[in-house]
Formats: sequence, C-alpha cells, structure tokens
Amino acid sequence: MKKYILSYICDVEGWKTAIKQLHWDAKNLSQHKLCDDIASIISDFQDKVAEVEQSISGRLPVNNLKGTPYKITTLKKFVEDVISGTNAFYAKLKNEGDEYIGMRSDTEAVLSDLQRQLYLVDFTIKEGLKQRLRNKMNENRVVISNGKERYSLTENELREFVSEALKNVKSRINEHSLNQEAARHELDLYVESLKDFGTKTHRVCGLMMETGYRRAANFLAAILREINATIKYVENEEVINVNDVKPKSI
Repeated sequence: MKKYILSYICDVEGWKTAIKQLHWDAKNLSQHKLCDDIASIISDFQDKVAEVEQSISGRLPVNNLKGTPYKITTLKKFVEDVISGTNAFYAKLKNEGDEYIGMRSDTEAVLSDLQRQLYLVDFTIKEGLKQRLRNKMNENRVVISNGKERYSLTENELREFVSEALKNVKSRINEHSLNQEAARHELDLYVESLKDFGTKTHRVCGLMMETGYRRAANFLAAILREINATIKYVENEEVINVNDVKPKSI
C-alpha cells in the first residue's frame, strides 16, 4: 500500500472520531443528523480507497491503521479541512496511472458530496442562529391572560405588571377613604385573587418539575416568590392606610 494513501486513510480515521464527538455535542437535531451524514460519507469513502488500493498494491499491514489526531472546533471548519485534505490526496492521485482511474473518480464524487454538505452546514448554522434568537427573545417569559388579551412578559416586566396592579388597588382603596369596610373588601378580593393564582401556579410548577421541564419550573418558582412577596406587601398595614388612618380591623 502506497505511503500517501495509507496516510490519507489514517487521516480519515481521525476525522471519523472527531465528527462523532461533534455529533454527540450537536446544538440541534439538524446538526446532529448532518454530522451522521458526513461521518457516513467519509467512512464509506475510506472503505473504497482502502479496498481498491489493496487490490492494486497489496494488503494493508496489520496494526498500521492509526487515526491521525484532529482537534475539532466547528462543523464548518471540519468539513473545510476534510475537503482540503481530500483535495491534496486527489492531487497526488493524478500522478498515478490508469489503474487509479476508479479511485480518482470516487474521490471526485466524494469531493462533490462534501461541497454539498458544506452548503448544508451553512444552512444549518443560519437556522440554528434563527432558533437561538427566537429562544433568546422568549427566554424567561411567561404568558398571562386577562380573559381578553394575552401578554408575554419577562420576569422584570411581570414585576412591573404586578406593581401597576397594586397601584390600582391602592387607588381603589383610597376611593373608599370614608368607608373602611369597602376598602377592606377591595383588599381581600385582590389578596384572594393572588392566592388563587399562586395555588394554581404552584401546581403547574410541580407538574413541570415531575416531567423534566426544570427551566420553566424555576421561572414559575420565581413568579411564586413574587406573588408571595406581593401578598405580604399588600397585607402589610401600611399599604392599606387610608388617608394615613390605619383601619381598626387590621
């Protein structure tokens, strides 16, 4: 077996190991599958080169197949390096005689396949970027509804939402400044609504933890903490003061 052909076969062996690691560490399903497809292309080509070369120059000596170490960074860089290495291999094949016509043809075909995979890698990168941007936009958001409209809020926006609701309650309490009973009724309604929402959120949070949606559960837990803090704040006697007069019922 010719030395440069054995060297290329060892390069491919190293590439196969590298692409498998990237396959396991894929950021999305498209990249996961693409890594498998690329691994199959280079593995099948390695078989063809080794088998054809053995039919021409003799069998590969035992224990001479040793993968050339390759440090993988990105899938795109990997495919570019494989194409570069295969082009260098093809350039040497051009100097061989007619018995290598088939191998040259196979090499041309695999280079075409790898160029196509490089296009798919770019496509996957763009799709992955779009998905990450969408995820970023929706990160740590909660959707709430008042029965008519739906709101998508971040945790900070939710706090502002609750704060605004609290201001409205205090305003309504002040409207009943001469009627302590009405003021207390407004307060009780608001607190009961918060407690009911908190109970339901707690149940959903528990279900999410049980089914593995830990990130969503953690965010709901943050909302629960905000609800509980709001309830304590509203029930504090200073909040329900009406014209600086503390109701006797508190």
